[in-house]
Amino acid sequence: MDKVSVLHIDSSEIWGGGQSQIATLIRDSADLPLEHFLASPKNSKLWYKVRQQIAGYTQLPRSGALNPLAMLRIRRFCVKNKIQIVHTHCGKSHTFAYWLKTLFMPQMILVTHRRIPAKIRSNWLSRVKFTGPAVDRFITVSDYIRSVLLRGGVDPSRMTTIRSSKKPFPCDGPIKQHARAELIRMKGLAPDGDFLIISASRLVPDKGLFILIEAFRLLVKQRPGARLVIAGEGPLESHLKTTGRSLIQSGHLILPGFCKDIPRLLLGSDVFAIPSLSEGLGSTIVEAMMAKTAVVGSSVEGIPELVRHGQTGLLVPPGDAEALYNAFLDLAVDPNQRQQLAEKGYTWALSSCGSDVMVEKTFALYQSLI
Repeated sequence: MDKVSVLHIDSSEIWGGGQSQIATLIRDSADLPLEHFLASPKNSKLWYKVRQQIAGYTQLPRSGALNPLAMLRIRRFCVKNKIQIVHTHCGKSHTFAYWLKTLFMPQMILVTHRRIPAKIRSNWLSRVKFTGPAVDRFITVSDYIRSVLLRGGVDPSRMTTIRSSKKPFPCDGPIKQHARAELIRMKGLAPDGDFLIISASRLVPDKGLFILIEAFRLLVKQRPGARLVIAGEGPLESHLKTTGRSLIQSGHLILPGFCKDIPRLLLGSDVFAIPSLSEGLGSTIVEAMMAKTAVVGSSVEGIPELVRHGQTGLLVPPGDAEALYNAFLDLAVDPNQRQQLAEKGYTWALSSCGSDVMVEKTFALYQSLI
């Protein structure tokens, strides 16, 4: 079978759920006849993570999506490397590839990943990007996002839902105990913690992190041994540190910034919290489930597709700090419930959201388009 050559275009310089999914696809398809190329900003974290697995790289300029010179350069790169499919992974790269195809490469096969639940804007460019013929297939990471595109007028025959996924990793007792010991020793975290909560995401308004800090402040009054780690980077970092200053000073809360090994944090924690106000799916939920860690999330948009309340985790209304606090308190006082949720979540994630499922479906889609 001839190899399928794919150019992934991603405009982000930092690491997030989307970049994690691109890396998973590239790494876990090594045994398939797939050749991956990457276009991203210089020194992006995605490039750093996958540079050993890709067949080629070209720089994506920071100057915006409407750059004809950059499009011509990408076109030359595609011709030189016999690229068959261009796969975009964010809104900016979608716009860039739309004009690349429209102006310079009309025969190009274009696949666009849609991970955010935002509605299609009413302006002409947004409408034509989604409802025009340029995109051969949209990959939506959840049924909720699919419904958003349907309401925006996208033809259902041009959409395929492939859930975000994670590769399973060891999570037996000794590994979790070792990870917990490492977590307890994290710089800035007060000793003697007995209930550890992890949140890992970009530090942006959609993630509901101020609600999380408010709920955690209530929890500490009842459970002084509670500890919270909010891992990630983003524009709200300094504001979050100001909001949680007293908790940081007491060692109850730390914001360590970008963490290379999120699975280790999840393995060592009692609860993974995802209190998002908007979330297309929440791929870190899958990672938490594979770490056998109980999940508490908002009942918003794509999250309930992963978290079944009382089965694979607990759901609370978005923006409700008291409900989030009560969920934390329930799990803090009932380790058996935590264990049951973790076990059921683990079993479900392995069968439904393993990286092998995502890779196989994506490869099959590529083949069908070619």
